[in-house]
Formats: sequence, structure tokens, C-alpha cells
Amino acid sequence: MRVYVDEQRRRHFAELLGYCAEQRKGFQVVAAENLARIAGSIHHEGIAILARAIRRWQSADLVRAVEDGRVDGPLIYLDGVQNPHNVGSILRTAAHFGTGAVLGAAGDLPPLSSAAVRVAEGAAEFVPVCDLADPAADLGRLRRLGFAIAATSSHRGDPLHAARLGRRVVVVLGGEGGGVSRSIESLADQLVRIAGTGVVESLNVAVACGILLEEVWRRSH
Repeated sequence: MRVYVDEQRRRHFAELLGYCAEQRKGFQVVAAENLARIAGSIHHEGIAILARAIRRWQSADLVRAVEDGRVDGPLIYLDGVQNPHNVGSILRTAAHFGTGAVLGAAGDLPPLSSAAVRVAEGAAEFVPVCDLADPAADLGRLRRLGFAIAATSSHRGDPLHAARLGRRVVVVLGGEGGGVSRSIESLADQLVRIAGTGVVESLNVAVACGILLEEVWRRSH
């Protein structure tokens, strides 16, 4: 790990820099323009940390965590969600509502970019992200472990207040453009929609995630 801090904001990070010195972790105080280059963004808020990427789970890790009680629910499955800001916001919301993990198809679920981690505000360190090599088989395995599969839709399905949403549920959220794919939707036990005026076609996926997870939380607490 190495920490880079804007020279104008050094005093704001004095405790962190003291920790780095004590633990023999590398740190450097740099000019603002250099920090922007290191961070790859001007939205760095005075600090950038170079660290190893968080290890992503595989389906076997998820199943073990469910079987030994480390992960309960709910779970989120992202189907075609690619925008890093949405991914980061979903992770932050997932952490707030006690979500067990965020799942997606291997090769489709995007890597946790610096933008996603920044928007997540620390949640990326608490909510596991899991690549499923065979989503159909893995969702079926979760169903046998007691999870219901609830896919979201903008136009069809049960309104949220009438949907069957227990804590052991996999909430499937579709991509920013096309929504949940037909192949994943066909695996669902139910379709759920968030009722609204219809003036716009759908909610932002991260906003929809928050509404759905709050409802799951409300029913189970």
C-alpha cells in the first residue's frame, strides 16, 4: 500500500500519515496536479491510495459462506450493469442494508474501478463481489439453499408492496439500457416492479436498488 496526499491538505490526513509511518507503509505528499495524475481524476478529495485489488469471490466461496452462516441475505445480482458510479453506489447501499454479496456473471460484472470504489465510500471492503461462472446453475444452487430469485422489471410483475420479499432473496437488477436479460429473467421466481408515474421509463439502477433493499430490510426487522 502507498498513500499520496495533496500538500495543501496534509494536516487533514495527519492521523493516517502517522499510521503509515508507524506501520512502515509508504506515503508521499505531492502537489495537487500530480495527485490528479496519480488518481486519474480531479475528484480525489486530496488523497489517493495505491492498494491491491480486493479478491473477488467465486461461486464456491459464496456457497461455503452461505452454508456456514457467514452470508445470509439478501443478495444482489447485477445483470449488465456497467457504469462504475452505479456499481459503487449499489455497493454503498448494499452495505447500509446488510446485503450478503453482490453477484454477477464472470466477464460481465465489471471490475471495481477507482471510480466505483470512491463512490462506494468504504463499502467495497465490506460487501463481497462474486463472479459466477455459470449463473443459471449458481442461481439454482442458491434456490436450493433457500433463496428466492426476484427479478426487477420496469413494466411487468408484482408491484413492490405486493411482492414476496423475504430476507433470503436474490434481487436481480438489470443494466442501464436493456434491463434484465431474458435468459436471467426466465430463472426468476417472481418479477417485481416499482410503481411510479410512467413519465420516465425507469429509475436509475442504483436508486431502484436502494428502494428494493429498504423494503427487504423493513420486512425483516
